[in-house]
Amino acid sequence: QHRESARTIDDLVANVGKAFKDYPLERLDHTFMTLQSCLLETIRVAGDNTYKIPHLGKQRQARLGILPRNLICPTEDYLDGTAKLSAIDAVAYERAVETELDELRMADELSTYLESMALDSDVTAALEAAGLEAIDMNDE
Repeated sequence: QHRESARTIDDLVANVGKAFKDYPLERLDHTFMTLQSCLLETIRVAGDNTYKIPHLGKQRQARLGILPRNLICPTEDYLDGTAKLSAIDAVAYERAVETELDELRMADELSTYLESMALDSDVTAALEAAGLEAIDMNDE
């Protein structure tokens, strides 16, 4: 899919299907092991992403036939993670997320509005006098 160009949606769907068929299952197993290890690390750092992806020796384990299908979350990590989640005020968190989304929507609306503005020659001249160059969005 990422190596084939597509001019239509049908081409894109066909490319994705072909990529799915062509992708080696062994590599997919390794990808899911990495994903699971990242999820465990995320629990350990309380939802942050400041961890290093652990090296699991997946190829060696696969060669030896001992690559697990799933990682097991240690009980201590599970209990610690659930305790941290229980301590969160979900309503306050949802309010904070909603406020952030509202601010992002307003910024997007403002950006769209500013992009649609046409500058008259006086404004363009004033910008140039200040050493600023007006950007024409149609030049992209």
